[in-house]
Amino acid sequence: MTGEGALGVALGSIATANADEFVRLLEPGLADAYRLAGYLLRDSGEAQDAIQEALAKAWLGWPNLRDRGRVEAWFDRIVANECIDRLRGRGRVSLIELDEAIADRRTAPDPFRNALARDEVGRLVATLPPDQQLLVALRFWRDMSLEQVAERLQLPLGTVKSRLHYALQALRRELDRQGGEVHR
Repeated sequence: MTGEGALGVALGSIATANADEFVRLLEPGLADAYRLAGYLLRDSGEAQDAIQEALAKAWLGWPNLRDRGRVEAWFDRIVANECIDRLRGRGRVSLIELDEAIADRRTAPDPFRNALARDEVGRLVATLPPDQQLLVALRFWRDMSLEQVAERLQLPLGTVKSRLHYALQALRRELDRQGGEVHR
């Protein structure tokens, strides 16, 4: 086969190989990425949207990724940035309450909303600015080392330590303001 037809077949093979590698490398970390998005956004639907958007951005950036061995950190960074953008955008969007009859038609309860509604520490974390919420979530909820957090966010280790210190200080102040007890 020669000409444009041969080029189309060759490009199709390259695209299929890239897609196979993309799926193979990203799939193992998708559940963790979804849980991180759910924790930060506190809504399963919005977490799903964030993961979809992150996957689209990852696919577009896939040809530029040089170190395929670090794909998990790369994708976590994309998910984190998408969640931060969504958290920041919440202040610019007006939410409208649905009529109770419509709201009751939801097919399944939101697992993030229900679990986090019972989580007083999670409610305290939600009072932090989005950047600090992300640091706390990665460090304590995903149980990453400070070095891993720095890698994921492409920040110097000292910056991560400093920002985390200020986030924990803010959490302590908020806890003290609310009476000093977190109930389990």
